Amino acid sequence: MRLKAKDIAKALKVSPATVSLALNDRPGVNEETKKKILEYADRMQMLYKEERLSGCAVDKGMVLMLNYVKHGVILERSTSKSGEIFMEELERVVNRNGYQFLHMTFHEKKENLENLIKKCKDKNVRGIYIMAAEMLQSDIYPFLQMKIPIVVGDNLFYDQGLDSYLVDNREGIRRGVDYLVDKGHSHIVYLAENIDIFNFVERREAFILEMAKRECGDACNRIRHLGNTVAEVYESMVKYLDEGIFRTTAFILESSVISLGASKALLERQIRIPRDVSLVGFDALPPVSLLGINLTLIKGTHTKRHLAAVKHLLRHMEEAEEETVRIYYKTRILEGDSVFDKTKYIYS
Repeated sequence: MRLKAKDIAKALKVSPATVSLALNDRPGVNEETKKKILEYADRMQMLYKEERLSGCAVDKGMVLMLNYVKHGVILERSTSKSGEIFMEELERVVNRNGYQFLHMTFHEKKENLENLIKKCKDKNVRGIYIMAAEMLQSDIYPFLQMKIPIVVGDNLFYDQGLDSYLVDNREGIRRGVDYLVDKGHSHIVYLAENIDIFNFVERREAFILEMAKRECGDACNRIRHLGNTVAEVYESMVKYLDEGIFRTTAFILESSVISLGASKALLERQIRIPRDVSLVGFDALPPVSLLGINLTLIKGTHTKRHLAAVKHLLRHMEEAEEETVRIYYKTRILEGDSVFDKTKYIYS
């Protein structure tokens, strides 16, 4: 199958003319864009070639990637420009193994779970990867009744014998606390959302534990809940600033929504970042989202983790596994300029 310039342009959100210039090695395209186009073209051609060789016409049934939405404020944020490309790659991996691929979102408050289970059976779903960040332990039981392999992301159902692929939230918070403490900060406050999903709970528990380890006091009362939307966070942060942040010199921001809302309030109050207060965020932010702030971030991987989880599910569908595994993906600190190094200054 010949890869068309217009297909590449649509996938990468660039013009067909830009793709044509890059593929024909002509001037007029910056090097970063050109590299992205060529790498994508090479990857797609390789995938098409592997498809032909794999004899993927065999139909063994369906593999389902399911977004489980309980609160409706977390998983629905996870759209990006690269999302379509990522789903195409997932579909090709599943197809090469002889299965069809289906991606669905289930809204607990709007849809009927029994209907979803019936639909899975009707479509001959043979394995499910569930994006389970918002799920409670009890929510998994209807899926277990299907007696098919299940892998979950962003949650733990260890007692139910399900394999999990997760960001290492505890390690990420440790990195953030260590980074701030090593730069002279001890009175650190954690700014949180209002919902208790798995990732957030892990991060909050880790914050209390790591603050104690670094002898920064009892941090149980240093977690401030602000809201679940940028507007809610902004309004709550304004009220917080009106009360006075007292001796606080640094904030850890639980999510991208917290980063956006809290930063907006700080900037409007002309609080200098990082001189007056330092910030460390968790999770990636949209490009050009915090004007004037190059935020230091704790960042985990997402697309690679989900791809690895689906590949693991496919292996599990072919061969029964006796062991239950948890796969943690390490985080990393991406240094910006939002943290003030107090150790370089001597105060009288």
